Amino acid sequence: MGAALPYFVPMDPEILDAPAALESVRRRVDEVLASFLLERRESMATMAPEAAEMVDELRRVVEAGGKRIRPAFCYWGYRAAGGDDGEPIVRAAAALELFHTFALIHDDVMDESETRRGQASTYARFAGARAGEPGALRFGRSVAVLVGDLAAVLADEAFIGSGFPPERLLPALRRYAVMREEVAAGQFLDIRGPAPTASADRVASLKTGAYTVEGPLHIGALLAGALPELLDALSRFARPLGLAFQLRDDLFDQGEAGLAGSFGAKVNQLIDEARSALADLAIPEEAAEALGSLAGALTLPAG
Repeated sequence: MGAALPYFVPMDPEILDAPAALESVRRRVDEVLASFLLERRESMATMAPEAAEMVDELRRVVEAGGKRIRPAFCYWGYRAAGGDDGEPIVRAAAALELFHTFALIHDDVMDESETRRGQASTYARFAGARAGEPGALRFGRSVAVLVGDLAAVLADEAFIGSGFPPERLLPALRRYAVMREEVAAGQFLDIRGPAPTASADRVASLKTGAYTVEGPLHIGALLAGALPELLDALSRFARPLGLAFQLRDDLFDQGEAGLAGSFGAKVNQLIDEARSALADLAIPEEAAEALGSLAGALTLPAG
């Protein structure tokens, strides 16, 4: 195989290990999602029994895996801004996982990806259900678009109904809207074709970094009443970390070829930059430790 590679990419493209700061949020978010989707299924079945299958598909995708990274950053952004633990922030964080599910389902349609998290993608599953019939692929794609749209609608519903007072909810909703616009812009830049290196970083920042780290952090912090100064400080931590997350994901996708260059070192350099910014943040110790552990879990060990 040749010389040993300088970096190792783990089998899970999202995160190396699941620190306690992530696992504690994941368990609570999963409980909220299970209960919420069951309620929405019952509501959908009342409208049209057949349409409840869309909620069943959402539940399948959500339960297939994922580390709940975005909910974790939302939760710890809230705690960083002085918010007290409680069910409202967990419900708001769970809404971001539903938005992420929308993005994944639509991304699979655009990429024509047949698998997601080791299982059939939504579009492939429904197309396969009509395999051999005329229009099977069109049916699969159409259902996937609708299921993705439903995930986005339910994300909004879960967020608005999270239990925060209007004076906290409205600023967070505005930031949530900006995050969604950033994802759409990044996805458009991604599908329009190859771009120069400078544009590639911009795509990574918009498509993944902005809604993986910075957006969720800001949303959580705003739900706790954060002032602009704290949001700016959180951005100095979040932006290099978000770019590191995207580069790390790209390395996983490229396999050994991606590791042959300098990107592995760049990932760790960006994480060091994020940690340095975190050290300057005047936030509660528990939140600082949690955010530090989330950043550290993305580090690529030398090998």
